[in-house]
Amino acid sequence: MGTTSGHQEQVLEQWHVLRFAARRSRRYHMRRERYFAKFHFLFGFLTTVAGSATFATILADLAVGAWLAGLTAFFGAIELVGQPYSRAIKHRELTQAFTRLEQEMHLPETDVTEARLHDLERKRLEIEVQEPPVLQVLNLICHNEEVLAGGYGSEHFRKIRWYQRVIASLFDLRLSTFQQPSAGR
Repeated sequence: MGTTSGHQEQVLEQWHVLRFAARRSRRYHMRRERYFAKFHFLFGFLTTVAGSATFATILADLAVGAWLAGLTAFFGAIELVGQPYSRAIKHRELTQAFTRLEQEMHLPETDVTEARLHDLERKRLEIEVQEPPVLQVLNLICHNEEVLAGGYGSEHFRKIRWYQRVIASLFDLRLSTFQQPSAGR
């Protein structure tokens, strides 16, 4: 009986790790969705304002209108190439997938089985196949948020420098300074 309970403890530990990872991933994709939605709004706004100003200026002064037309084309090109709206939608879908995964994990501990764990790990891998490359600094920020939200000990908190935090939504900076995140325990 001692080995069975020891085995069940390992299964529960892996269950906890998977649930922590699903929550962290959900936070990550929510942040990415917000980032790209804001980006889409900003460039849509700038394109609209610059386009309107271009039209008005062309009627009054051709030289300024040409500059504004170039600016409008620039903002439109960034929107077209960067596709922030479609990226926001992709991250929304991933947030929803990780939320569904976490919903499936809301079981009493007595109902947690190794077979169920393996099934949910397989589902997580199916979701991860759809993910674009993960920004690890942002992922660690989400890890730290989940550590705080879950009331885990400070030993699970990862130090992130202020400048890494500032640009975390754009790109990773100095990844070699980080340890791999733990599952919160």
